[in-house]
Amino acid sequence: MRTNGQHPAESGFPGDLTNGWSWEIAQLADGLLDVERHAVPFDPGCIGSVTVDRACLHQVNAFAGWSVVLLPAPESGAVYVEGRRLLAGDAVILPPGSSLEVLTHGVGRIFLIAFPGIGAALRMRQRRPRWYARTEGRASCLSDDLRAWLDAANAAAFDSQRTHATRARLLLWLQSITADAQRTDGEGPALSRRRMAVERVRRFIHEHLAETMTLAELCQHAHLQARSLEYGFRDLVGLSPFKYIKMLRLAEVRRRLQTSNAAERSVSELALDCGFCHLSQFAADYKRVFLESPSATRRAAERPGSTHVARYDAGAIAAAAR
Repeated sequence: MRTNGQHPAESGFPGDLTNGWSWEIAQLADGLLDVERHAVPFDPGCIGSVTVDRACLHQVNAFAGWSVVLLPAPESGAVYVEGRRLLAGDAVILPPGSSLEVLTHGVGRIFLIAFPGIGAALRMRQRRPRWYARTEGRASCLSDDLRAWLDAANAAAFDSQRTHATRARLLLWLQSITADAQRTDGEGPALSRRRMAVERVRRFIHEHLAETMTLAELCQHAHLQARSLEYGFRDLVGLSPFKYIKMLRLAEVRRRLQTSNAAERSVSELALDCGFCHLSQFAADYKRVFLESPSATRRAAERPGSTHVARYDAGAIAAAAR
């Protein structure tokens, strides 16, 4: 499924394959965002992929009884998880009931494997994602297997001998990483002091998104000077701290405009609720980023059969990274 020019949280994956997980995206770059989504059955869960054509913030949630494995495609731009670069060959496992924030730069593509039932192998005291980085030798082969499964499903070619061999290899790999995730701490590579500081500030921003924030306040939470904080944000996010705040606020207004009860509040009220003080500047920024006015977004969402209405559970972007 490809969604052009829509807020990516508007469109779920095909069919009813997402009742165990959700995926929400907020764009972090101006212009028409192109999102391509695929999900196909994989006995009894699913294999899927998400591709975006510009910098985005992703929020992935694994529901109770489901586990989700995320892997970057080799051709993807930079993918960051909790401040760490996720490379081809790495994987992150979301245990049941956990959530994860992912940053992608430029063109990003992420594979996913979602399963009910394997959560029994991932019962942990803390519902934290687990990092797995031991597939370096077969990163390309693993990506080829995932692509092959998606292609076979789209072509209804599940009965071929090659497809059965692909399924066997993927199941063996899943068993391996879930077993290893139990034996290791799964915390991933160590973060530099600056990266840790940026992640602290990003959490603070998400928790106080609608509130007024000053540079001095952000530096206080980061324990960094302003220039170091700026460099750290541009390195990890690709934006300055305050451009990042603006993009998140715009994404939250857009999400609210696309909900079923959007008509109950005016655009101005929604903008003020999300932290905007200058409404004329808000309207100009919104149109520059999403290439349509806020009222156009609302009208599109209100049309019968509109694809702008969210089709799967997705929390507010302000709740990401908590």
